[in-house]
Amino acid sequence: MAKHSKTRRSTPLIEIEAVIVAYAMSRLDRDFLSMCGFTSWSQAFARIGQELRVKPASLRNLRDEFDPLHGHRQGWHKRPLRPNRQRVLGEFADVSDAALAEIVRRIREGDSEVRQEVATPLVTAPKRVENVAERLLTGRLAEEHFMRNSGRICGIAPSSLIDARHLAQGFDFAVRRQDAIAIEVKGLKSLRGEVLFTDLEWRQAAARATDYWLVVVGQVSTRPKAQLYKDPRRTLVARTDIRTSTTVSWKASVTLK
Repeated sequence: MAKHSKTRRSTPLIEIEAVIVAYAMSRLDRDFLSMCGFTSWSQAFARIGQELRVKPASLRNLRDEFDPLHGHRQGWHKRPLRPNRQRVLGEFADVSDAALAEIVRRIREGDSEVRQEVATPLVTAPKRVENVAERLLTGRLAEEHFMRNSGRICGIAPSSLIDARHLAQGFDFAVRRQDAIAIEVKGLKSLRGEVLFTDLEWRQAAARATDYWLVVVGQVSTRPKAQLYKDPRRTLVARTDIRTSTTVSWKASVTLK
């Protein structure tokens, strides 16, 4: 049983917890409602707003700030994200949906461990943050371009693609009747730049070798141009980048007899 803090929460801590929940609302969309037992967004905003001590309208506006990144609603597409929103994006971009949902549940319960280990560091983090919002939006535009033009880019018809983006398997798309192939899509604002691989993606690339295909789409917002790299571990030069981030582990008690 998690221990809950009875101490008074500061205004910045209240806000960062609301930002985390709003990010989950936007990213998970209707799944957020079903996993939390809500039948409408108005019900979710009212209940969670009461739990976190924030106005329902404020929670809705926070969700709308993240919506342009996820494509569910238009949201506040002309409003730049504030630093604490950027920090939340940076921490949770690579966290699974199940782990994100668990963190939300524990924030709503006032869990002191999540408050201390997840929320508080995001309040006190340095102000200079990576522009994760821009990276995620660029990635989404690249994926959409690939899904429309995969036949021309790599010889795989769009109807043969299997969307694996939310399965946390280390690649974005599988291919029907070609189980060995895994396709990862990255986006760039121009025709030159760096692409970021997670450790899981890089390990999948090593394990699958020539069956791991990287598609890089440049100029995603203007005139998209795509290039295919098979076996990127061998065809590209990469360096290790180590950073700390929010991770979630799961513990279970067992008794062997």
